[in-house]
Amino acid sequence: MAGLFDVDTTQAQQPQAGGLFGGLPATAAAASVVVKPLPGTALSLIPAPYQPHSDDELSDKEREDLEACKAGVDNLRTAFWIAGKSFETMSTAKLHREENPNFAEWVWDTWEVSESQLYRLIDEWRVGEALANLGHKPLEFHVRKMTELRRQTNDKVAITVYDTIARCRTRVTGEIVEKVVNGLGFLPKDADAADIGRRVRSLLDTPDDKPGSGEKDDSVPDISSLGTDSPKGERSPEPSNSNAGPLAAKDIERLHATLAALQEAAKKVNKAAARRAVEAQPDVAVPLIQEIGATLQQIDRAVAIRLPKPE
Repeated sequence: MAGLFDVDTTQAQQPQAGGLFGGLPATAAAASVVVKPLPGTALSLIPAPYQPHSDDELSDKEREDLEACKAGVDNLRTAFWIAGKSFETMSTAKLHREENPNFAEWVWDTWEVSESQLYRLIDEWRVGEALANLGHKPLEFHVRKMTELRRQTNDKVAITVYDTIARCRTRVTGEIVEKVVNGLGFLPKDADAADIGRRVRSLLDTPDDKPGSGEKDDSVPDISSLGTDSPKGERSPEPSNSNAGPLAAKDIERLHATLAALQEAAKKVNKAAARRAVEAQPDVAVPLIQEIGATLQQIDRAVAIRLPKPE
């Protein structure tokens, strides 16, 4: 899909009125993932789900909505909540009826998204939207776990859990999310979000999970953490200090290691292998592909700096 990994950092994703918190103000805006030149590049541009206007041919407005939703789905691997909302709108309004009345079949033929993944995305997009409005950039697996919490308890608890993790850790990983969700155990429907937040901080404050413990040595390249920003978009507090010789040498070493890791990875991955994996085990392969895409986006943001002009 053309433009799948294009990122427009000049456009901020606007908070949605009446979201999970009924208009929760965003503390920061996430970068909009853009699929050029189609519409549907931000959640606010995706029409809300509505009942079909008729069973006849699509109206001009419905065709417009369909194109916006199709473009939104093209954001699947980088802003899956936009894809989830797009899927729900197309399904509810039956905007697919001219191309194929069977929605799940049409989605598979068009985007190779399995039926189970399709309805999981529809189930998850509201949580993804709320987290994005807080300035987070969650992975689909993380939102899946928060959606499970949302079903068990309520909206505020689910969002509080992720937000607390993100503010206590420089990088949210699947391992941390699993640990916290498992540690919380069964929660009542009327669980208090503030109390749950305190419990999450307590779970993250165990000796083997404090910041700095168990981290990889600098000599081991970890391309998944490059360019990670805080939820508010603030850079790491470590100064760049371009005049420091030892630090600059270590930075060059990291760039060499990253390039080598990416070149090695490129030799092992191709479209045929990805397609076979998705066909064989979509529930396993799709989240992996999404994480690969998100990691590539992190690297792209990390090296998106103004370069000196060649002399």
